Amino acid sequence: MSDSRLGGDSHRTEPGPRISTDFTYRDIDAAVLENRSLRVVVLTGKGGDIVEFRDKRTDVDVLWRTPHAWTAPEDRYVPGIDSSWNEHYPGGWQVNLPIAGGGMEIDGGSYGLHGESALLPWEGTVVRDDGEAVTLRLTVELIRYPFLVERELTLRAGESKLHIDESVTNQGGVPLEYVWQQHITLGEPLLSPASRLDLPDATGVNPAYGDGFPNARLEGDVTYDWPHAPGKDGGTVDLREIPPRSAGVHDQSFAVDMADGWYALTNPDLNLGFALRFPLEPFECLWYWQPFGGYHEYPWFNRNYNVGLEPTTRSPAEQRTSETGQDGKAVMNVIDPGETVEASFTAITYGDLERVTDVTPEGNVKDE
Repeated sequence: MSDSRLGGDSHRTEPGPRISTDFTYRDIDAAVLENRSLRVVVLTGKGGDIVEFRDKRTDVDVLWRTPHAWTAPEDRYVPGIDSSWNEHYPGGWQVNLPIAGGGMEIDGGSYGLHGESALLPWEGTVVRDDGEAVTLRLTVELIRYPFLVERELTLRAGESKLHIDESVTNQGGVPLEYVWQQHITLGEPLLSPASRLDLPDATGVNPAYGDGFPNARLEGDVTYDWPHAPGKDGGTVDLREIPPRSAGVHDQSFAVDMADGWYALTNPDLNLGFALRFPLEPFECLWYWQPFGGYHEYPWFNRNYNVGLEPTTRSPAEQRTSETGQDGKAVMNVIDPGETVEASFTAITYGDLERVTDVTPEGNVKDE
């Protein structure tokens, strides 16, 4: 069974980038944005998920797709704290709100894994379609939180870059805590032992693993200078390097105190890389999920080989004294009533590099 069951027609014939919302993907409403360099498939009917980010020069989709038979949620379905987000997870790129990571109790209710924004249908509207650029606007109102989330995806002529502008508005009457995450997963063939992961200077943090990471290669509950992480065997692991699938390992790390907001995964064997430029305010932490063939739990059972490189407003490993004076509580950002927070991102594919030393605010990828 193919994951790319797209049906529909795009009628625009003029030169330049194209956009259409007349598609479905596994019976889910979808939109397609493309130019000469990129093809981007977005599930308007499920989370606004980006499920394809294809570099046309190499004909490679850089995103990872899950190996299990995921299904779309029922209309406007939000699970409780004991339900699984993963059953509806296709891989690719999600926006997670109002939490990321494990479940959370809220006043009068609860959330399961990663909150609700990736489980809801979004409204997709074409707001620009000309020879210079196309723009898809996505909007959703959450159910259990009074958040309005808006996202504009713009693909310009002559660029191998997707520009994204997002905003979150608190429509409620009380200040609300939140975590906002770009849940991006990259996979084969971009991901391989030939690949290299580059970040700016940062502090690495590995959480206390407990019993949840029996196949870890890294030491848990440690802080270090990125990329040199303490290994479980007493050695040092260079996190710029990608293990093979046969390594059968699974780890989770966080990069904090980053000198700049970007990362890049480069595969010289494919002459291809993927980079993301993101704002450190408020996305101050990069989550680095590392299931290299060793994630033993449901629904993976050691089947997935991918990385998650996920800009997030907070790290679950970051424990501080909160403003209310409760020791050991993870600090979360707060949106006041009527307040809107905004952020912009640029996702890029590139070639002719073996490593990356900078991704500029304009989305230019450099090695110098």
